[in-house]
Amino acid sequence: MTSRRRFTTVTRPALFMWVAAASALLGACATLPEDAPIVEQLDTDTGTTVTRLGRPVEIYRETFLQESAGRFAFIGPFETNLMGQRELFVWLAVPIEPVPDAVPTVEVNGTLLTLGVPGRAADFAGLHKSPYKIPTPWSATYYFKVDAAVIARLGEATDISVRVVEPGKNGPIKALFTVKFTEDPHLREFSNR
Repeated sequence: MTSRRRFTTVTRPALFMWVAAASALLGACATLPEDAPIVEQLDTDTGTTVTRLGRPVEIYRETFLQESAGRFAFIGPFETNLMGQRELFVWLAVPIEPVPDAVPTVEVNGTLLTLGVPGRAADFAGLHKSPYKIPTPWSATYYFKVDAAVIARLGEATDISVRVVEPGKNGPIKALFTVKFTEDPHLREFSNR
């Protein structure tokens, strides 16, 4: 009887350790890294599947500001899928609070992108939270409902500019954020899906 008790006492912790290690390894394989070209995630509160870029496109601002956090805006397309009903959106975050009723404008390859009236919260897209991590808590976010043609233009982008009017001491200031690249493979892949 003593030998049986020792066997049970030794095997239970070993079995537990083996199961815990296997669970940890399998759990690590189930998540995609944030820098994957395209990521699918579930908004658990609404039951909506969100397909987005792993990271939004970072747009730089030539500025006199000392704060590095105010130098970057972000843009990223995403798609929502709720029970087969798919909708396309463009998410935009600028690190300033614009002048009231001013909507940022986006240019792709020097041509204005027609985006329409934006929503200011994730619920505009039928989501509980933003599809992208908000880079700074004071960023102003915009959600634009778009069609496939807008996403295709983003996929062909070599130059993206965002213009926004922000309040200044002596009146409104026009801010410009830009990025130039030969071609963004993540945007191209998203637009080709």
